[in-house]
Amino acid sequence: MPEFRPINPEDRVLYEMMPILIGIGPHGDLLCYGSCFIASRHMAITAKHVIDELLKHDPGIRVDKPGKYEYWILQVRWEEDDYDYLLWAIDSIGVSPHSDIAIIWLRAWNKSASQCKEWKIFPATFDPPPIGATVRAFGLHNVRFDGSRMNSEGKFEHIEVKSDRSTSTGTVKQHYWGGRDKGLYNFPCFEVDARFEHGMSGGLVITEDSLVCGIVCGSLPAASPEEEHVSYVTMLWPMMAISVPSRLIPGGDLAASYRLRDLSARGIFMPIGWDRVLIEDAIDADGPLTIRYLRKQ
Repeated sequence: MPEFRPINPEDRVLYEMMPILIGIGPHGDLLCYGSCFIASRHMAITAKHVIDELLKHDPGIRVDKPGKYEYWILQVRWEEDDYDYLLWAIDSIGVSPHSDIAIIWLRAWNKSASQCKEWKIFPATFDPPPIGATVRAFGLHNVRFDGSRMNSEGKFEHIEVKSDRSTSTGTVKQHYWGGRDKGLYNFPCFEVDARFEHGMSGGLVITEDSLVCGIVCGSLPAASPEEEHVSYVTMLWPMMAISVPSRLIPGGDLAASYRLRDLSARGIFMPIGWDRVLIEDAIDADGPLTIRYLRKQ
């Protein structure tokens, strides 16, 4: 039976890998945009729909321009029985033209983040689990800012963030390599019978071998206790076509255009199957782009 339960607060690795994406929006209020997870050094992954509101108010971030408002990714890091807060600013955001995936590039905001040398990261795979396999999804819900305070000028002088982190276990029911439909799930994804709560979107999904295999992207609640939940997980392989700022490419030409696959080709972020993602485009000429994945036989 599918299982939904809180994450054990003592599971410190998961707490470190699942930071909280927050910000102060155009109306001066604190916002939580949803779940995300650390995928590589200075790189977090989330669902594209999680940051739609952010990009609506701050579209310049998508084209590598400074944001008009303030956003942070808050990460908790443990050292034995002590912990510290690593605060990251959003350096830039890249979104997939083919799927519900977004990459957030991180820039150190506080001293603890600037001194970060070690990153705890689950290895990833582009091959979805076979039908019948068990997967576990992780994400946030019920984020609250109780205890946050403003100064006399109406600016936040102290921010407190509290959240519930949950895990949901289920079984893979179906693969949709070309998308489930032409509307809500029109991208490569797979169906599971796990229960995904609101706020878990953008969280990581792992296999029984602890490989990240997808992103929580949506759920249809069960109509009755006797019926199964129907939820969807975004396949990861379309993210290889996401544009990457040239300054983030080691040895790159600042005048050239790059995609995430160029980072993988340089030995950075190399999920299983990255070399089986075929991309055909004319990126420097804003030409058409096609992408496909060579599945394992």
